[in-house]
Amino acid sequence: MLPSRLALAFALSTTATFAAPPKPSPRLRELDFSPFQNALAAFPEARRAAVSQLILSSSLPELKAAMASGSVSSTELTLAFLLRIQQRDEKLRGYTELNPRALDEAAAADRARAAGQPLGPLHGIPLNLKDNIGTVAPMHTTAGAEILLNHSPASNAVVTSNLRAAGAVILGKTSLSELAGTLTTSPLGANAVSGAGLNPYNHSLTPSGSSSGSAITTAAFLTSVSVGTETSGSLISPGASNGVVAMKPSHGTVSSTGIIPLVRFQDSAGPIARSVTDAAILLDAIDSTTTDYSASLKPDALKDIPVGILRADISSPDNKLWLDRIDAGLLKTGALPRDTSLSGKVDLLPVVFLGLWQDSIAYMASTGLPVRSVPDLIAYNKADAPRRIPRGQNLLDAATQIIPAVLKDAAASEADAPALYEKLALEARTTASTALSEAFKSSGASLLVSLANRHSEFYATAGFPAITVPLGLSPDGTPNGITFIARPGEDALLLARAFAFEQATRLRANPPE
Repeated sequence: MLPSRLALAFALSTTATFAAPPKPSPRLRELDFSPFQNALAAFPEARRAAVSQLILSSSLPELKAAMASGSVSSTELTLAFLLRIQQRDEKLRGYTELNPRALDEAAAADRARAAGQPLGPLHGIPLNLKDNIGTVAPMHTTAGAEILLNHSPASNAVVTSNLRAAGAVILGKTSLSELAGTLTTSPLGANAVSGAGLNPYNHSLTPSGSSSGSAITTAAFLTSVSVGTETSGSLISPGASNGVVAMKPSHGTVSSTGIIPLVRFQDSAGPIARSVTDAAILLDAIDSTTTDYSASLKPDALKDIPVGILRADISSPDNKLWLDRIDAGLLKTGALPRDTSLSGKVDLLPVVFLGLWQDSIAYMASTGLPVRSVPDLIAYNKADAPRRIPRGQNLLDAATQIIPAVLKDAAASEADAPALYEKLALEARTTASTALSEAFKSSGASLLVSLANRHSEFYATAGFPAITVPLGLSPDGTPNGITFIARPGEDALLLARAFAFEQATRLRANPPE
């Protein structure tokens, strides 16, 4: 067994609460509202209230209809979101940076609408994206790390380009567990650039990660929807922890080009939204297919569908409330539930730490930064620890033990690391795919059911699509979510069945205002 493997697996758990809300640390880049100052000051109070209420009560189709009818403009929506960010994000820390051109983009969308020139399915919709997704200057792409604070790639990520082609207004970049969750677990959702994100439902609860800011800002109505990323659990876990819908698409459905990689063999961008409908619309805009996901959303999509509940792995006294809601919800949908299980184990830690070295740090090196290895990054951070690692770097420290042990176990040298990394990643994919396929086959189910990110090491590693839908709140106000897992390529079917559960249960509750 590799050193600290068990302890690390425990540390990476996403179900813990904070003993107390993490102490705020200074932002390395303050949110800059100066480009919007005059417009915000001139925004009439009556319109502020009306547009804010529209934001709090509307889905993407309703916002699009309101703009089409002329009852609200993209500029007003953008101003209303900026006001909410100004009022709330200093505490929540869901943003690393604002787009200084957001109002210009909204005004351009309004002009195009007035001229009868539709820009796409997200025409004028304000949204944000995780700060490991490439955006050209004047925005930056930092992965939450001080070493990348002033990094702006030469070109946008494909996801960013797709959003712009769809007509979206980009509000800014969202916070994340630094380096996609491979710097520190103290706490999840923390990074050097913006500090530690807070769960809008209860600041003593974890916001989880690594797409913490995408989930925080969506739950708190600081954006309409958001694009996050996942290597293993990084969309599903913060989605469930912050009471929103989050989806990890089938591997390859959304291009990873231009996203700072962690494990290139399984990284995937995906939507975070307050409803399945909104998630379907956003996925349609960012993916590399021509699928109309919204067309398949029907409230009876689960009727008479065999569903395999991974009950043995999620049954516990702490989860009884959630399992009762899952069972009751599936009954309402007319699904045909039966219990099933997953066999085998997927050991992702060697793959993740090799990916940190071979993909993440290699990305930094390609930009000219003075790092080529994990020890290089540790040394860089230690040179100005209060600024660069205010909450330590316990996972990087662990990587310095695990990577040599992985190489030793394989009788490999550092020169062999790229080939070993690919070998271990593909072996993990095969193990995970085999386990999931057997669970589908042995149960006769066409959909698997889990809780939050309990089985992320299987579906994310295998490249199977998964989506979490809110299960409401516990008596103490903690959110959670049911997670559906489908076969590769069944993204539209997965969304349809998640929609059926959502419509039958309607369990999502907004966080306190």
